This record gives sequence, structure tokens and C-alpha cells, in this order.
Amino acid sequence: MKRKSSLQYRLSLSILGFSIVIFIVTMGFLFLRSQKSVRQAGEEQNRQLLHNMALRLSGMLFDVEGATANTEWRIYASLETDSIFGLTRAILELNPDIDGCSISFEPNFFEKEGRWFSVYSYNEQGHILTNREGDEQFDYFNLSWYSEPRRLMAPCWTDPFHDYNPNGIYAKEMIASYCRPLITADGRFIGVISSDITQHKLAQILSGETLFPNAYFLLFGRNGKVIAAGSGNANLKDLESDDVMVIRQPLGETGWTLAYVCPESDIFGGYYSLIYMVVAIIASGLILMYLLCISIVRRMMQPISQLALQTHDMANGNFNGRMEPSTRRDEVGQLQNSFVAMQTAIAGYVTDLQRVKEETELRNEQLVVAKNMMEEAGRRKTAFIQDLSHQIRTPLNIISGFIQVLRDAHSMMTERDFDTMTRDIKQNCHTITTIADNWMKTLAIEQTADLPLNDTVDCHALCQEAIQTVVLRHPDTVTLSVVPPGDKPLSIRSHRECLLKILSELLHNANKHTTEGSITIGCRQTQAGTVCFTITYTGPGISADNQEHIFTMFAKLDSFNEGLGMGLPLCRQLASLIGGTLQLDTTYTNGARFILEVKGQ
Repeated sequence: MKRKSSLQYRLSLSILGFSIVIFIVTMGFLFLRSQKSVRQAGEEQNRQLLHNMALRLSGMLFDVEGATANTEWRIYASLETDSIFGLTRAILELNPDIDGCSISFEPNFFEKEGRWFSVYSYNEQGHILTNREGDEQFDYFNLSWYSEPRRLMAPCWTDPFHDYNPNGIYAKEMIASYCRPLITADGRFIGVISSDITQHKLAQILSGETLFPNAYFLLFGRNGKVIAAGSGNANLKDLESDDVMVIRQPLGETGWTLAYVCPESDIFGGYYSLIYMVVAIIASGLILMYLLCISIVRRMMQPISQLALQTHDMANGNFNGRMEPSTRRDEVGQLQNSFVAMQTAIAGYVTDLQRVKEETELRNEQLVVAKNMMEEAGRRKTAFIQDLSHQIRTPLNIISGFIQVLRDAHSMMTERDFDTMTRDIKQNCHTITTIADNWMKTLAIEQTADLPLNDTVDCHALCQEAIQTVVLRHPDTVTLSVVPPGDKPLSIRSHRECLLKILSELLHNANKHTTEGSITIGCRQTQAGTVCFTITYTGPGISADNQEHIFTMFAKLDSFNEGLGMGLPLCRQLASLIGGTLQLDTTYTNGARFILEVKGQ
């Protein structure tokens, strides 16, 4: 009895120990894999949250920039000291996001006013205060908000600063300024208009909802220093810690960088709680398993004395062999035959379970792929809708602003200002029309099998017609021309409307990316029945990494550019429908050149 007791406990402990090893290895592997998955999921959520905050902050900055730009032309329209006071107050009254506005001029610009003439309005708790500033104690010509746009001759944002004026009104807290140089039509710099937002307002935006209790946003200036924090618990030492996840994203042309700081303890807090719970459940299961093993072993060991000869091999440690069925009808034979039947049944169950397991794993993998595809489709849908809304709303806002200006101040406008404004209205109307037209064309292509290619097209005349659809964004610095094909007329049988759409869209793409230089279109015959159209512009060019990416539907190299990323992919699809090809000339380095090769019927 003593030996039986020793054996049953040793066997129970062996089973338990083996089970513990299996559990440890399995749980260790699952722990590492799940920890990686949780971290990746947390990082993805944090990146999405950072992107949303960047959009929110960029939207507020964009509103400030738009309001400042819309006020600039009114300064040129009425360069009088009395009207300057009203303009600084008006921009604050119409734009609650702006806390202060100053319009400052070059030394002795108004001879009667002396060397300094600057008007500053400040919104102090709902009350707009206006004061003239500038003297020997407040020499604004050397301050960054005036000197930086004068140096760059371009708009810029300044990092937050204390704008202390001992003889006038000033913001009681740090402010950041959007500064635009005032440049006359003949290129002469006359002053600066700047719009201020307080550091507190930036911090309020950064204090938006976060996914984790101890996470927060930080905004870095161009010099790498923190200029605004979204939480009073922000600690710069966290950025140097290995236990903190830090994700950064630049904010357009401001030179600022938005960062999201999240302690990994927040990300893994719930995960570790679950691990502790699972460990507790496993420990309880192992204890129950141990007690169950003792009970089963005790019951199974009772007939061992009667099966000594039949289980001799098992007693010598051979557990891999198959026990033969017994012809005996006593208890030992019944036990042996039951064991054989059980062994056979277990083998069948294991096979079935293995098959079910493999099928389940396959289905789980398919479900994971489907889930990822659904989530990716949802993200793409959300990004597309946001981009479509932005691309339509921006030109509509510009058109609305220009119409309001034409309504309220058309009598004060010069003919040049009126022409410029109407050209911008026409350009933005064309932008909206192009977006809608490209979208409808894309939908139509999906339902089009082929196009009739029975139009006789004069290639040179088609190029001239295509440039008539383009309104130059920068007519003073960009030229648009057609390169003649030669002495002989050049024609081809194809689909005329489709060809015109492709050439017009390529020219509009060139117009969008060319601020100075030239845009040219031409055609030539490369071989019998084949015409090659080339559109060349002196824009920034396309890097090697993005040369094929530009033809992917809805892909944009810069998310801040207008358009939905449909123009070039649509052109390539239309070219394919008419039996042609559209390629980027990778050998051209002075900008970009697109080549449309069409074979006539």
C-alpha cells in the first residue's frame, strides 16, 4: 500500500509538472505575441489621435491665416492712417480665434506720423482695445514678428514670445503671431500685418481628450523647445524615458512639431490586469488538475496487481507501444479491452480535433484578414470624405469671401484688384468643377468597356484648345505655350473628348505645381499612326520614390495640396481606354514631363 501511494503521487506530480511546463511555454509565447499586438494597437490609436489633433490645430491656424490674408488687400485699398485703426479692430471682431492684430509700416512711411506708425488691437476678455505703438522704447522694426517676414518676404509663424510695450497695450501672456509682409504691386515692402493667438489658446486645443489618463500633447517650436502643453502634468523628462511612447508630426509650414506622449504603463494597464487574472485562473486550474490526477491515478492503480504481466513493457517505461486486446472476460481483461478501446477512440478524437483546429485556425486567419480589410476600407473612406470635404470647402470659402468683398467694397477696388479677384474666383470655381468632373469620370470608367475611336483629331488644334481651359495661377511669373509640330499638319483617329480631357487635366496639374517658369504642350509623330503628346512644366519635380505612386487612385504626395489624388490616375485610365499609355519622363530633371502616346485606328 505504501508503494502504491508513492507511485500514484509521483505520477500525479509528473503530470502536473509536465502540464506546468506546457502552460509556461504556451503562456510565455502568447504573452510576447499579445504584448506586441497591444503595443501596435496602442501606437496605431495614438497616431490616429495625433493626426486628428494635428488637423484640429491646423484648422485653427488656417483660419487665422485666411482671415489675415483676406484683410491684406483692404490695406492696399485704403492706405490711410484712420482706416488702419478700423481694420485692426474689424479682424478681431470677425474672427474670435484671433486675440490681437497689428498693422505696422516702414520708417517714415506716413511722413506726418513720424518714424514709427503701427496700430495694435487686442481682445482683452471680450473688450477690443486699440492703440498706436512705436517709439524708441518699443522699436518694432527689430522685433521678430516684423523683421522675420521682412527678411523672408513671405508669410511665416513666430514661436510664442512676450510682446511687452511699456507705453501701450500688450498681451499679458505669451503669444504666437502669423505675419504677412505688405508688398505693393511693384514689389516694394511697406510693412507687416500680424495676427496673434495666445499660448493659452494653443494649450486649450492641446488639452483635448486623450485615450489614456496620463497621456498628453506637446507643441514644439522651430528651435525644438516646448511652446505649448496640453496637460499640467506634462514632464519633459518623459521624452528621454524608454517607458514612454512619443509620436511626432510636423505642422505644415509653421515649422512647429506636434508630439503625443503616452506612458506605456497606460497602454498595458488593462493588459497586465488581464494577465494577472489569467495567471490566477491557470493556477486554480492546475490545483484542480492535481487533485483530479490524484483521484484518477488512485482509481486506475487498483487493478495494477492483476495486469502486471500484460503491462510489463509499460512498467519498463515503454509508453509508446499499443496494448493488444485481451480475450479474457475477467475484470483485468475488461479493463485492458476498455483501455484499448479508449486508446483507439482518443486517436480518432485527436485526428478530428486536429482537423477542426486547422479549419478553425484557417477561418480565424480569414476573419482577421477580412477584419483588417474592413478597417482599412473604413480608414480610407474616412480619409477620403475628410479630404473631399476640405477640397470643396476651401475654394467655396475663398469664393464666398471674395463675393463678400465685391459686395461690400467694390467701389474702393482698383481695376487690377478686381481682375485679380475675379481670376481667383474663376480658378476656385474651376477647382470645384474639376473635382466633380473627375469623380463622375471615375465612376463612368468603371462601367465603360470601351470607347468609339472614330473621331479625326487635329493634334495641334487640340493642344491649343486644351490650353484655353487653363487659367494661370501665377500669370506674372509663368508662361503657357504650345510647341508647333512642324510644317505638316498632324492628325489621328481617336476619341476627341477623351483626349481633350487628358490633356486639360495634365495642364491643370502642371498649373497647380508651377509658381514660376513655363508650361508647354506639344505633339509629334513617333511612328506611323502613333502620336506622342508631351506636357512639360518647371515645377518642383517628382522624387524617384513617388514616380509610380502618383498614378495610384486617391494618393497624394502632400496632404495639404488641393485635389483628391484622382487627376493623374484618371488620365492613365482614360489613356488605356483609347489604347494609349501615359508615363512620367524620368529622364527630365528641370521639373516634370508627362508623355501621352496614342495609337490611331
